[in-house]
Amino acid sequence: MNKRIVYLLLSGIFIVAALILAKNIFLNEKVSDKELFAFGVMADVQYGDMETTGKRHYRESLEKLKECVTDFNTQDLAFTIQLGDIINGNTTPEKTLSDLDTVFEAFKKLTMPVYHVIGNHCMNAGKDALVQKLGLESFYYDFTVPAAKGWRFIVLDGNDNGYGVLGVKQLEWLKQKLSEAKNNGEKVIILNHFAVLESAAAHHRMKEPQPVLDLIHESKCVVAYFAGHDHAGGYAFEDNIHHVTFKGMVEAPVKNAYAVIKVYPHKMEIEGVGKQERKELIF
Repeated sequence: MNKRIVYLLLSGIFIVAALILAKNIFLNEKVSDKELFAFGVMADVQYGDMETTGKRHYRESLEKLKECVTDFNTQDLAFTIQLGDIINGNTTPEKTLSDLDTVFEAFKKLTMPVYHVIGNHCMNAGKDALVQKLGLESFYYDFTVPAAKGWRFIVLDGNDNGYGVLGVKQLEWLKQKLSEAKNNGEKVIILNHFAVLESAAAHHRMKEPQPVLDLIHESKCVVAYFAGHDHAGGYAFEDNIHHVTFKGMVEAPVKNAYAVIKVYPHKMEIEGVGKQERKELIF
């Protein structure tokens, strides 16, 4: 075999190898760009059949919620999570329960599963009413969904042992759930009404955040911590965890405030609506 033929054969092999490599790189990039699942998020609807006080437009928030529900129903969402304070609490117990009935009727129109976080204002309706309306056996729980394989969502009860304090029992439960998630190789998103970092919620957050912070930092499986409560919203990144405080719908009477979270293999995109900013979270 002469040198020219050898050269041509080797050139052909190199070209084929280069094409295969390029194809694999292209396919890997396509896989990494593929959306895995998406879900809806809202915080602090805080509806009440009452007049506006300061920046809080209690009565108008019902229409904002209905707009949000209509939008979510047009999208392919695995679920929706509301981050607490669906009502404000009215001047009498009867009016507060009526507000809860009204806002819950709007939530019932969602065509995907909806999960609820209990906020401090929700407690104005009483635990019994919340259990009955929201169908929760416990105000702290975890869940998985078929569309989000390899992900676990952990809902905390920030009112468990008083305003912004988790009790010992719930902390032990959280530690166990994080351990299970780590052993299963799952990524975790924590969902709580109260933020745990001042840098993510400058005005309002948990009264005793450190026990929660210690557990989520030790776990090494928490990707994000989503909260409400501080209507101004906020963001911080600490110990490889994205802390996002979502803006309050009750203070967005014109533009609204909610988001769709699109999850990819190595990032999340917050597609904010109205006052809620858009943001990319790399993990």
